[in-house]
This record gives sequence, C-alpha cells and structure tokens, in this order.
Amino acid sequence: MKTKTHVIILILFPLLFFRCSSVDSAITTYAAKNFEESMEVVYKESDLKLARQFLSSNMMTIRIVLSKDPDNKKMNLFAARSFGAYAMAFIEETNKERAEKLYQRGLNYAIQSLPDNKKFSTKVSNDTLKTILKKYRKGEVPNLFWLAYNWGKMIMLDPDSPSNLMNLSKVVEIMSRCKELNEEYYFAGVDIFYGLYWTSRPKMLGGNPEKGKKYLKKAFRLNNKKLYLAKYYLAKYYAPRINDEQLFDKLIQDILQFDLDKYPNYRLMNAMAQHKAKQLKSNKKNYF
Repeated sequence: MKTKTHVIILILFPLLFFRCSSVDSAITTYAAKNFEESMEVVYKESDLKLARQFLSSNMMTIRIVLSKDPDNKKMNLFAARSFGAYAMAFIEETNKERAEKLYQRGLNYAIQSLPDNKKFSTKVSNDTLKTILKKYRKGEVPNLFWLAYNWGKMIMLDPDSPSNLMNLSKVVEIMSRCKELNEEYYFAGVDIFYGLYWTSRPKMLGGNPEKGKKYLKKAFRLNNKKLYLAKYYLAKYYAPRINDEQLFDKLIQDILQFDLDKYPNYRLMNAMAQHKAKQLKSNKKNYF
C-alpha cells in the first residue's frame, strides 16, 4: 500500500516540470485511477500506523496533481474525502484546532468538486439550497456527502459559534438529500452523521439520544453488523447521555474483543473503533 503511493509520486515528479495540457491530463487520469484502487486497499488495512502514512502521502500527492489541474472535479473530490477521513481518524480527538483546519480544507475541495451547474457555497440561503439539491442525482452523492461531512464535522468541533449553529441546518439538509438518493454510501455515513447529530448534543440544545441511537443501529444493520465504529459512537455519546454505565461497558467489551480479520473489508474502520474504544475506556471517569 505504502509502496504503491510512493510509486505514484515518483512517476508524477518528473512530469511536474512540464506545463502542457496533455501532460496535465495524463497526470490526472493516471492518478485518479490509482487513487480509486488504493482506497479499496486501505480499508482492508488493520495497522493504523500504515493507514495514517498512506493517507498522509495520498493527500500530498493529490495536492501535487491539483496544482497541475486545480479545477478537476474528480481530484477535488478525492481531496475532500482524504482530508475528511484523515482528520476524523487520526487528528480530531487529539488536536481539535488542527482537525478544524483540515475539515475546512476538505470542505473547500468538496465545493470545488460540485458540478458547475449545481454549485453552491457555504453562504447559500436555505431556500436556494433546497432548490439546488433537488437537481442532484444518485451519482453525485459522493460530492454532496463529503461537502456535508467536512462542514458538519467542522461545525461540531465548535458548536458554540452562532454562525456554525446557523449553518448546521444546511448540513442537515444536504445529508437529507444524500439519504434520499443513496443512504448506504460510505458505510451508511448519512446514518452515522444523524446518529452523532442527535446523540452528541444535550437535550437542552436539541439533542435526542433515542433518535440518535436508532440511526447508529441502522448504520450497523445496513453494514450487515460489520461496522463496529457505530457501536463506538453508541458508547461515546448515547450511553453517557442516558447515564447507562452497564451499556457503556458492554459496548466497549464488544468492540475490543472483536476479531479484525473476521470482516476484511472493514478492517480499517474496525481497527479505528478498537483504538478509540481503548482511549474511551481509559477516560471512562469523564463520562460517568
């Protein structure tokens, strides 16, 4: 995995000295094909250190390619996905300030990835956004999802900001359209989002832990009960919200005892769940 990314960089490097459309197109075509294949490989990786190195190298390579073809929709989408996934997996819980900046960059890339005739910015009004979203189709869900994902995660890191709270309704609207078009995209990521949306906030601020639990359980079910990251979020947000220490302990135990090799296509997600669950267990006193 790591070698493949380095090979991509070595092949691209000499081409960076040339400035012509044919070379730019060749770089983009080659890179897009390999990034798509590489992402399928990384999800089967259980070593988080290797996965982190891969995503870090991946992000740099994408930036190099975009320097040659900054308006390329597919590469901007890859960038939005990579920055968002990297921030969530490896940065958010240890450095919120840096994670917020990474999500902001992911958001910018996602906006650049939108079709020109359906593009909108973060300043779009709610009514205009609803009209634009009706034009989107199933094949464009990734563009919408990663825009809302990066934007939503950025907002959740700074929930006290008045502007962020105002924009959260727009994120919910975008995720709602994604849910209508393709609910199962990216490990049922829409249901994970709604699960966090409802369980991470106190009831006095509009939270609804029972509603959030339903979304997280649905994400687990849509992934054929293979995505233990959903159980992690239940342990981190839902169990403390209802003050159920016994449930918290059970969920953590289920995650930590799970065999990562049982579901190869979910190794990375489940490895992250185990890593985060260990940290959560050690910080249990902060939740109960």
